[in-house]
Amino acid sequence: MLPPKRRKLLARAYYGAGPTKSYYEGCSQGGRQGLTLAQRFPSDFDGIVAGSPGLYQTATHLSRAYWMQGMNANPFPAAKLGLLARHVYEQCDAKDGLKDGLIDDPRRCDFKPARDLPYCAAGTDQADCFTADQIKALDRIYGDVISQGKRFFPGWPVGAEIAGPNGQSGWIGQEINGPNGPGAWTSYGHNFLRFVLPGAKAGAVDSDPVRAFQQFDIDKYPAQVEELRQIIDATDTDLSPFRRRGGKLLMYFGWADPQLNPRMGVEYFEQVVGKMGDSTGDFFRLFMVPGMFHCGGGVGTSVFDVATPLVKWVEAGKAPERIEASRVVAGQVVRTRPLCSYPEVARYKGSGSIDESANFSCVKP
Repeated sequence: MLPPKRRKLLARAYYGAGPTKSYYEGCSQGGRQGLTLAQRFPSDFDGIVAGSPGLYQTATHLSRAYWMQGMNANPFPAAKLGLLARHVYEQCDAKDGLKDGLIDDPRRCDFKPARDLPYCAAGTDQADCFTADQIKALDRIYGDVISQGKRFFPGWPVGAEIAGPNGQSGWIGQEINGPNGPGAWTSYGHNFLRFVLPGAKAGAVDSDPVRAFQQFDIDKYPAQVEELRQIIDATDTDLSPFRRRGGKLLMYFGWADPQLNPRMGVEYFEQVVGKMGDSTGDFFRLFMVPGMFHCGGGVGTSVFDVATPLVKWVEAGKAPERIEASRVVAGQVVRTRPLCSYPEVARYKGSGSIDESANFSCVKP
């Protein structure tokens, strides 16, 4: 694929005039690439959509290895994901004042497995409770990753345990291996240790992921990836060059994403605000999507158009305050909601259907 500047030259040569505006949109790896463009190539695009970006690649992969180390030591059965989801949503759903099958912001729900889940009697493993080992696995996933006594990466927010449109929990194929092979956390974390980590070579890391994770030491590895972090991560908070040339950046993330930690995206946005001030919203806005899985799906309003609001922002100076979104089931729209410019959240006005966006306002939490 030609780089943006050469594509513009090609268009100019063919049409006799180059494009007046250039846009980029991508999700996941594409979202990370979008942030990389804003950070390192600020003159290439006028508007960028960065969806569910894997912006902190090195920490994401090391944290997956850490979480799978705990999951392998204390396996969590897929058969209990429905039970887990019921307890999570019973405790967290109504925290925003509306019981609607969505967790508006998981950070506002103080859910602790060791305290809030029912224990099975010692020596038993019943369908309506959790063993001590199963709760250990959950505590590790929901808890922050600690390395050298310091927080290294945020713990996983609750919400993705629930079954999505395909009837399967968001954890299947991610935290828990799927029917067709290892889950994403296993394969990505293991392959990162084997092939990407600085100094990695054939045979240096066990080819079996279970044994490789047993040997993994979260206190040792973070220091080894500093140079790699500067190459593949997209965490630079100084977006001054992109802002100066008039660029607009729109980022979104599903709060129930089971593959990339949504707290990573929120914390990056907050760090940019801390670096660039309260006027950051003039050129960079974040929209969080309650209930959405990775780049779509889940139980939230995960169908929405971000390209049109971005174009209006770039070409008409109209910054998006809210983006209309829908939940579509079997081809039918069953719910609409506004996605709000973070930190604002959608709040029910108190009357009318909770499935109609018009009955919600974007307000500060």
